[in-house]
Amino acid sequence: MKYSAFALLCLASYPNQALVSACSDDTTFYFEVGNKNSSKTKSCQWIVSKPDKQDERRNNYCVSGSDVSTKCAEACGNCYEVWGSDQSNSVPSQSSAGINGSYLWIWDSKSIGTQLEGGADATPLSCTPSDSTGPCNLLDVFPSVLVENSSTGVLPNTLSDLPKFGRLHGMLKDPQNKYVTANIFAPGGGYIGVIKTSTKEAVALFRVTAFDQNPNERSVHLSFWSDDGSAIVIANLHGKAIERIDVTRDNIDTITSLEFNKSAGIGLGQKTSVLSHATFFSGNNAFGNPLIGSIVGSYDDADLGDMTPNNVCKENGCEGTQAMAGGRPNNLPICPVPSKNGNAYVTLGGGGLFVLDLTTTPMVIKGEYGNAVVNGAGVVGTQTGNQVFITGGVSAGSSGFDQSVFLVYSFDDTKYDTLNEENAPMP
Repeated sequence: MKYSAFALLCLASYPNQALVSACSDDTTFYFEVGNKNSSKTKSCQWIVSKPDKQDERRNNYCVSGSDVSTKCAEACGNCYEVWGSDQSNSVPSQSSAGINGSYLWIWDSKSIGTQLEGGADATPLSCTPSDSTGPCNLLDVFPSVLVENSSTGVLPNTLSDLPKFGRLHGMLKDPQNKYVTANIFAPGGGYIGVIKTSTKEAVALFRVTAFDQNPNERSVHLSFWSDDGSAIVIANLHGKAIERIDVTRDNIDTITSLEFNKSAGIGLGQKTSVLSHATFFSGNNAFGNPLIGSIVGSYDDADLGDMTPNNVCKENGCEGTQAMAGGRPNNLPICPVPSKNGNAYVTLGGGGLFVLDLTTTPMVIKGEYGNAVVNGAGVVGTQTGNQVFITGGVSAGSSGFDQSVFLVYSFDDTKYDTLNEENAPMP
């Protein structure tokens, strides 16, 4: 089998459910806490029964190699799964790589531990009731008979009728550790799915908006969950736009509603217009459970204009004042990295950066930088304290062969409560 690319994601502490052979707690095991004069017997569940005491109890009792660490593997936070995105076609004899299907490789900590101890190779988990092991075919997780829907009703297409459902580019977990987004990147496709991690079943599938910014019209490079898990922020790369799915959860963080909000989007190119509206898919997943999803809002309310709030061009060459510090020559959004303060740091293919307020509708630019300040081909980022770190400089295009560098920029996330001037505050 040929693998065109492979990405890994580590997820921790899952409940032991059907089709998941992850480690779990021994419900018959009890251990003593306190001192010898006033000791009490506790179950594994006691370790996590009070969220404000969880870290302290794990530090005190989940000592590596101890009976508690072994018998209370889940409560001690020792259970995990590794999810791998394999961008290979899962349908044979395709004309090119990464255009039809993909594979999910998922291993649990028990199987990985066996291999590390010299035992059998880790066995990938199944994602469907009919298979005992993986890898999982993306076309089984999201069945081809799913029906496409617009905001006004059912459309005459099933998933099998539509092009470019392939190239699983990455899966990113939510803050609650219950779901991942499936970012399906084949140019011209533009699909994003949501998968429940405990059962590996599809929860929802959307197709993002087609805009007139590129012959491929739309694609999902990556999407990120907001810091509180209440939104999914999507990099529509070939559409040169950032779009959003609003997430509703119940009191135990189960997702009950996913709404693709057309009003929330922001175009980053020039003279942006809509070619095809966003859609969602209905029907049953591999477990026989119905997908959820809907389309809300209006593109009339979205920010599809050419200018930033500072009244300069979002992208160089528009009919208006050009941005300073080199501006932004090619606004293919790579990653909208979310922060704890409700911002999203949008890295751009041609350089420069936007800082968006992802909590507003539409999302609003609060910070903007030219490519003389933030280098081109920015990719991912992370946050520590109030500092957001963004990478830049590694091009996937032909220029990457002789022009790439690797840079890291740091931004103070507390400085974007209001609109900033161009290139301020400096990283």
